[in-house]
Amino acid sequence: MSTDESPTDAAGPLVRVEDLQKYFWENDSVFDRLLGDEPVAVRAVDGVSFDVDRGETLGLVGESGCGKSTTGETLLRLQEPTDGRVEFAGRDVYDLESDDLDEFRREAQVVFQDPFSSLDPRMTIGDIVRQPLDVHDVGTGADRRERVRDLLERVGLSADQLDRYPHEFSGGQRQRIGIARALALEPEFLVLDEPTSALDVSVQAQVLNLLEDLQTEFDLTYLLISHDLSVIRHICDRVAVMYLGEIVEIGPVESIFEDPKHPYTQALLESVPRATTDERERDRETISGDVPSPRDPPSGCRFRTRCPKVIPPGDLEIDQEEYRAIMDLRERLERHDVSLASVDGADLESDEGPVPPEEVSAFVAELKSRLLETELSDRHDENVEAALSNLASSDWEAATERLASEYESVCERRNPKLGDAHHPVACHLFTDVDAADGERRRGGGGESN
Repeated sequence: MSTDESPTDAAGPLVRVEDLQKYFWENDSVFDRLLGDEPVAVRAVDGVSFDVDRGETLGLVGESGCGKSTTGETLLRLQEPTDGRVEFAGRDVYDLESDDLDEFRREAQVVFQDPFSSLDPRMTIGDIVRQPLDVHDVGTGADRRERVRDLLERVGLSADQLDRYPHEFSGGQRQRIGIARALALEPEFLVLDEPTSALDVSVQAQVLNLLEDLQTEFDLTYLLISHDLSVIRHICDRVAVMYLGEIVEIGPVESIFEDPKHPYTQALLESVPRATTDERERDRETISGDVPSPRDPPSGCRFRTRCPKVIPPGDLEIDQEEYRAIMDLRERLERHDVSLASVDGADLESDEGPVPPEEVSAFVAELKSRLLETELSDRHDENVEAALSNLASSDWEAATERLASEYESVCERRNPKLGDAHHPVACHLFTDVDAADGERRRGGGGESN
């Protein structure tokens, strides 16, 4: 960016992301439109906001497919956003054109995840590192060659190797070449997209130490994208936790690791293997269920379909195991993900019509045994049986509405906001819910029953 920044710009965050969205569209070709198919949005990034201060390393973590890499690429304008705003040193990145955009490209670079596919196999490593200098017409030919030699040596390679090709190097060496290329234009900001995930453990440590040394030497600011929590803890100042296109928690690295608040963050940390001998018998609690599709994310809190702490209606006495079993049953009924073709001898897909009244009890009992592994208390067992009895006449809507009227949670009605606190978390356990709905404010130390 321009060197004549105002004092306000210099004092503020280097990068500011506000409500960033990136959707990919399916069924959106001319042929699809001729067939009358409606476009379907894949919400890869859906309303992400965060700041990155000068000189810090912000980690972006989450399961594969949550939108981390797409966030980094869209932030750098490697992909155009669907909506939102990104400021770099106080200027809107998406408004930049021509020379201003070229200047941003020099100031913000990326190190890609795969050191094997991110380097052109037909180019020597000297040409690869020199290419940004050629594109931006930096210095003379002699200046560029000297810059390449300096960079290769700085990342731990020999300047005598600049005429060799990528296939002659190991994975760790290739990643060093990628880092040298990213540093060629003396950027201020780097997006590190899983920079060590394809490397051996011993090489990972070397590359991480190199990145830390380079950050100090060149006064760099990092956005580190990773699913490896040990890497995040080692190198980051703050951490943003991402789930299904949204940031659910953000805070200082020690706060996130020592006092995680969001149930998703807690589950991520709990699933990490620990190498101490007193943890040998620990039964790791994994996150249940499958990640929902970004084509059709859940209403309200997107983690609610897998969350072990979903908030029941305030006047409902039910433990979390029972509540989760009923929530899962509701999800299946809403998707019609229950086979009724042959339950207790009743074929509901034939012309014989509904289950005869005298067979409904047996029909419900068999359905319940198939669909529920958790034993329910009397009241909840009666509600489930009443709902399943509607399936005897294939009335799916009545079945789901019966359960929804009794068990609908604030977690599915409203999407919790991240907020602006020092350690904000997007979870209804930490926000006020509607008093009119009979629900209560819940703190981090209470049970979620």
